[in-house]
Amino acid sequence: ALCPADIDHLMAAGHGFPRRLGGPMYQADRRGLLLLRQDLRLWSRDDRIWAPPPLLDRLISEGRTLASLNPGH
Repeated sequence: ALCPADIDHLMAAGHGFPRRLGGPMYQADRRGLLLLRQDLRLWSRDDRIWAPPPLLDRLISEGRTLASLNPGH
């Protein structure tokens, strides 16, 4: 996937994510990246695979969203 919109499309088109919800990246933006990071930090206590990526910290510090990474945004 090259951008968050690609992930949303893939999940809705081929992996059963409810299309009406727009995709997991869209939902993460709606819920808020601060809450996403909080959840990831909690989950990473059980498995490091869930550790928040540095990109998430950068987006939060710049006041941006995942959608801002999509082309044409």
